[in-house]
Amino acid sequence: MTALFVGIPFVFMGNALIVGSVGVILKQNGVSEAYIGLIGFCFFVGGMLGTISAQQVIAKIGHIRAFGLFSALFSICIILHNLTAQLVFWAFLRLIMGFCYYGLLIIIESWLNEKAKNAIRQRVLSFYEVVFCLSFGLGSLLIALNLDSHTLFIIAACLIMFSSIPLNLIRIKEPIIPAKRPISLPNVFSIAPLALITSFIGGMLMNGFFSMASVFVLLQGYDAKGVSYFIACGILGGFIAQSLIGIVSDRLGRKFSIILCACIALATTLLLALLEFSLAAQLVLAVFLGMGIFCLYALALARANDMLDDKSKRVELGRGVLFSYSLGSIISPLILGVLMQSFSYKSFAWFYVLNLAFLILFALNKPNKKGIFQRNFKSMGLNDD
Repeated sequence: MTALFVGIPFVFMGNALIVGSVGVILKQNGVSEAYIGLIGFCFFVGGMLGTISAQQVIAKIGHIRAFGLFSALFSICIILHNLTAQLVFWAFLRLIMGFCYYGLLIIIESWLNEKAKNAIRQRVLSFYEVVFCLSFGLGSLLIALNLDSHTLFIIAACLIMFSSIPLNLIRIKEPIIPAKRPISLPNVFSIAPLALITSFIGGMLMNGFFSMASVFVLLQGYDAKGVSYFIACGILGGFIAQSLIGIVSDRLGRKFSIILCACIALATTLLLALLEFSLAAQLVLAVFLGMGIFCLYALALARANDMLDDKSKRVELGRGVLFSYSLGSIISPLILGVLMQSFSYKSFAWFYVLNLAFLILFALNKPNKKGIFQRNFKSMGLNDD
């Protein structure tokens, strides 16, 4: 998987640069928060379409050619931003970019799951998460260079195009394409309701952060450097949490870990909502916010697999969790844009407070997977709940 791991950092760096900077560029051009949220909404609509139909493209032309197709189309759309600042055109480009980005994610993650043996699967996926955090953080830091929009779009497009070079230079065997199965959210919810709700809220919070955190910082009077540092600190928090949460969740259960992460993020956003902080203090809080929200999707997926008795439904379950995550990703930029335009930048934090509080209450009313606490605390006389 060397060629894959050499290429994917460029995908995440390029996407981080374009996602984080678009909000800055639009705000500097006087675009309202609602329209910025609408453009972010279009990206995740494309992502939802990619989740549903990108697999058909992969099945027809194979993983390597599909990777090249999606990365090339992604790069073309980035460069086309230079033609005009017309918002409808940008929204259309973002729709196609979302489709391509989620298509690339499906290729990458299916490739890793196919090629990684069971004995090293968790280590491979953990390394993948580390690569994501480091690459996305580095891409976000590029915003601090205060590049003009034309240069920024060219650099982002080049990064995406670089990602396909290793796969075309190194001889590599493509993974087997699994049979496509329909997604049934009611079936997934009946098996793992906490996993579905966690993935939905995780999608809202994580991609709301990527889409609208830049506006949150800019509305306070800070510049592009502040945006860059804030997003990078959030990703740093996610990197720290990813390196620790696996041990915690394996020993104490996914439900406990979901509640723990949600409580950390809830405390952080309550502080941001109720008090005023300097930029330096907000950067520290961004680390804790990242620690709370960036593990939710992985914990949701682990929870879903823990609750699954029929292993033949693993593919449907995984796609259902991803679909729920994508659905949350779609609506959060739009809601945040309207809230921040109608009220103030503080509504960004209150949006997080309400969703995290709901997630904690929902999780508290769901039992743990049988056997988790018996294995660890049987001698203490504790039950499943």
